[in-house]
Amino acid sequence: MEEVSTFEMLPDEMILFICQYLRGAEILYSFFNLNSRLNSAITDYCHYVNLKYVTYKQFDFVATQIIPQIGLSVRSFVFNGQWENIMSNKLNSTFFHLKLSLIFPQLYTLSLVNFIDRQLNLFLDNITDLLQLVKLDIRNLLDNYAEDSLEKVLAANNNRLKYISFDSDSIDFNLTATRNDETISYPNIEELIVNLKTNKTLEYLFILVPHIKRLHIDFDQLSSVSKSTLANVSSLIHLKDFQLRSINIYWSLKEIAYILSKMPSLQRLALNVRTEDAQSHSEVDTLLSTWPIHIRITCLLDKSNKYAVIHTIPYDLFSIIIPATIANYMLAGSEYTRKVKDLKIFGEQCSTDIYLIVQHFHRLRTLAIGSEKNSKELTSQSTQPIVLHLPKLKRLYVKGTYEIFHLVQAAPNLEHLQIDFNCLNIVLNDVSTCELLQKRIVHLEITNFREVDSIQLDTIAQKFNHLRDLSLVFENSTVFVDSLILQVLSLWKDKKLRSLYIRGSLTDEVDKNLRQWLIDHSHLCQEDLFVVKYMMNWIAMWLQ
Repeated sequence: MEEVSTFEMLPDEMILFICQYLRGAEILYSFFNLNSRLNSAITDYCHYVNLKYVTYKQFDFVATQIIPQIGLSVRSFVFNGQWENIMSNKLNSTFFHLKLSLIFPQLYTLSLVNFIDRQLNLFLDNITDLLQLVKLDIRNLLDNYAEDSLEKVLAANNNRLKYISFDSDSIDFNLTATRNDETISYPNIEELIVNLKTNKTLEYLFILVPHIKRLHIDFDQLSSVSKSTLANVSSLIHLKDFQLRSINIYWSLKEIAYILSKMPSLQRLALNVRTEDAQSHSEVDTLLSTWPIHIRITCLLDKSNKYAVIHTIPYDLFSIIIPATIANYMLAGSEYTRKVKDLKIFGEQCSTDIYLIVQHFHRLRTLAIGSEKNSKELTSQSTQPIVLHLPKLKRLYVKGTYEIFHLVQAAPNLEHLQIDFNCLNIVLNDVSTCELLQKRIVHLEITNFREVDSIQLDTIAQKFNHLRDLSLVFENSTVFVDSLILQVLSLWKDKKLRSLYIRGSLTDEVDKNLRQWLIDHSHLCQEDLFVVKYMMNWIAMWLQ
């Protein structure tokens, strides 16, 4: 009789619980087609496919052996634009040059990550004849976009898309005059989340999406001409949910009122805007007394810097940017910030300022702290006890020099750390912080260092035991990094490093045949499954 393994004896519920701790591609790589029961248990992972955060060996196997078998049932798929430069010719021609309808005919949601402008334009040509595809999610879109690029996205899949979103890390779209001022509309679009940088009026955007029901806009800049003609925008009679985020521009109540007057069916409004009182010099108490009683608000006022943040209670947006100067004026408690997932603290700040603010946010997933002005750690003492609770925090971005022990201690699920080189040196000399980081950090990105020999790679390799992805970003991208690549490969030879990214330059000799040079000068062999590319002063390696 065939012996049944312990794993196969587990109930489906236990197997699915284990799967929660694995990446989607790891699950497909490990369990698909082992037997019919496991195939049934992991059905959802065959419908919603994301190949992020795996080794090249795992990716290659899933892409070549499994995707062809499950393509007909895939409902959601995440494409990474960086694949195009590292895939084999066969995979490249399949994923980037065939119509998607031939690979994933039942696709409903498509996510595009790390694409650049021209690359996305070409890829959009392959998104046709997908009868069920209505949702497009674009993240970390890079480079400046051409004038007609947003329109091309709106028209993708033969004008069948209904829901389109761009994350905050994507570039801003330019809206400018069209040929002969003839603007084509896209009545198929019902939801749009987009970052805009425009020198034309909002009228143009409103004409593009006349049947929009949910519109979230992030304006980077807006010309004075555009502001002066806001009253002329077309009405959006179907719009029920509108969000405007624009903290780099000073808005007036009149300008906001012009926009809202064109939204007669509006049910939900969220404004995250900036203004200034340069003439009326209204007293804050007087201003707050005019606010409707049924809408609770709070004012975080820093009189010394003549700065205030006024927001509703609760604060119902997913992200917030807070100046460090109001650290001592935060409203007590954390319930009013329960929806905030992304927090950025800007301006000159010390660790105490950071803790005073962060203590009010318990559901953060991403936290960005620091300022380029903080080249050395600023000190300040708080007279009140500070308790941090960050159980959901995954990513911490540190710019400048700070003590981060208490943040790391409060974040048991922290995986991704982006940290300034000088701050990292402090961390490496702090035993308590290192002990926490070595158990948690999977992706480490070190920024702003100048010399190859200045970084303590041996210490990092020794202390960061679970590190899978390493990024090294030189301040000057012209620094030659040939020796640094070999040093990393040597130190992480037996540590299962998954990917390596270095911003720097290669000598001409190495650049001629980078893969062969690595084979000749490191432990890597010809038969090893790994890819390496050098483009625009970035070296990218994907290891097995």
